[in-house]
Amino acid sequence: MIVGGWIGPRIRFKCLLCGECCRFYWVPLTHVDVRRIVERTGLRPLQFAGEVPKPKVGDWGIPAFLLSDGVEHYLVLKKRVDGFCIFIKREGLSFACSIYDSRPTTCVFYPFVYARDGGVVRFEVVEAARDFCPGLGRGRAKGFDAEFAAALAHDEALAQYRELVNRWNRLVAAGAVEATLEGFLGYITNF
Repeated sequence: MIVGGWIGPRIRFKCLLCGECCRFYWVPLTHVDVRRIVERTGLRPLQFAGEVPKPKVGDWGIPAFLLSDGVEHYLVLKKRVDGFCIFIKREGLSFACSIYDSRPTTCVFYPFVYARDGGVVRFEVVEAARDFCPGLGRGRAKGFDAEFAAALAHDEALAQYRELVNRWNRLVAAGAVEATLEGFLGYITNF
C-alpha cells in the first residue's frame, strides 16, 4: 500500500504496555534523543545514557564512536539490573514510559522499523517483535503518517549524528580529546 510517501503493512497494532520491548532491546540514541531527554527530565546525559561495545552486539548499521579502549561503541539508554530501561515504571500490571512524550526515536517507531527506498519510506514489523509483542494484531489497522514525518526528521538527525561521530572519532584517533563516555556526551550535546 502506498499512501503519502510511505509503504507499510496492513497490520493492527495497539501497545498493551507489557514492557517486553523495554526489557528485550538496547535502545540506541542520537544527539537529538539525548538533548530531548535532558530538556524533559533535567538529568545529565551520563545519568541515563550508556555505551555498549559494537563487537559485543554486532553491527546495527548506525554510527559507533571510539573510546579510549580503541573499540567502537553504540550510545544507548541505560538499563536497570532487571534489564528494563531506566525510564520504565510499573503501574499495576502494566508498564509505562516516564518520558513517553520525549522517548527516543527508536521507541517511537517500535514495533516497526523503516528504510528509505528513494522517495518512499518502507515500514516493516521488527522480526523479533513477531515472536513476543502481544500488541501486534490488536487494535485498529495502523497508519504511518506520524511515523513517516518522524522518519524524515530521524534521517536528518542520523546524518548529523553520523557527522558528529565521524568528527569525534577523528579527534580520538589524533589524541585531541579525552575519549570517555562523558567526553563524548559533552561533545554531542554542546556542538
